[in-house]
Amino acid sequence: MTASICSGFRFSKNIEKFDVSGARVVRIPAGLSRQRDLLAVFSKGLDFPGYFGWNWDALEECLQDLAWIDQPSRIVLIHEGLPFQPSGGNRGIYLDILRESIGVWGPDQRHELLAVFHDDEREEVCRSR
Repeated sequence: MTASICSGFRFSKNIEKFDVSGARVVRIPAGLSRQRDLLAVFSKGLDFPGYFGWNWDALEECLQDLAWIDQPSRIVLIHEGLPFQPSGGNRGIYLDILRESIGVWGPDQRHELLAVFHDDEREEVCRSR
């Protein structure tokens, strides 16, 4: 199933049908409201190194490094729902970190990083800049 793009993010009407063949997939569950819970999903899903600092800077650093992943990888972050409340600052910070991190992994890089959201979240995700 094809997905449309906004600022490096992908959107799909049915995220369950998004092509993840050969990818390392991290599923971001719906309803996350605490930063620590989101960071735990990333830490477990991407086997973050022991020095991971459990804060926004550490998440950004790890997503832009990925040096501990030996093989070139396609990493797909499937968002089953947007984390955090729309009115709080954490959602914007998180989306900015994803946007910046996706930009680091260009076409000739060792890894590919994709973030996939439900199509009905497009407006909110795209205007979060």
